[in-house]
Amino acid sequence: MLPVLLLLASAVHPCPVEAAQYRLRDGSTVTARFYHVPSTQDWPTGLALRIHVGKSGRSYWFLPWQGGTDDKVNLAWVREKHTSFEGQPIREDMEYFQTDLDYRFIHSVPHAGGPAPARLFLPDLRKISWYRTAVDRRDGIPKAFFDLTSCSAPADGVRPEIEFPPVP
Repeated sequence: MLPVLLLLASAVHPCPVEAAQYRLRDGSTVTARFYHVPSTQDWPTGLALRIHVGKSGRSYWFLPWQGGTDDKVNLAWVREKHTSFEGQPIREDMEYFQTDLDYRFIHSVPHAGGPAPARLFLPDLRKISWYRTAVDRRDGIPKAFFDLTSCSAPADGVRPEIEFPPVP
């Protein structure tokens, strides 16, 4: 019941994207949240999305981007500077979807200071967390929506140090 109340409250007073906390519906130990990162000409959103898998303790980092005029919202899987998944490419892109409370699609990338989507859907997250990692480091993340469950500034001390790959 609490997540529903939080979502209703966020409809009246939007949660800033960098304060939004998400939980995977079918994997309660899998969480997501956006963190501030430097804004660059290639990566102007000023945000990185962290998917954290509580069961393994591993995190996956993504940079949101939108290219062209096709309304696709994308994430680029990127490496943390001081850790890496063996065999992980410098960058791998995937389309992702975000919706409001009524499941209407939001066709623009989130930006620091902007309102948080109510839900996130990353259809290729399992492919990345299973097939793009070393056999002994696989996370079988189920395909499901991430729901906005709370809204509070990050207190976990995480400061992403990610590699910003060149944009082709």
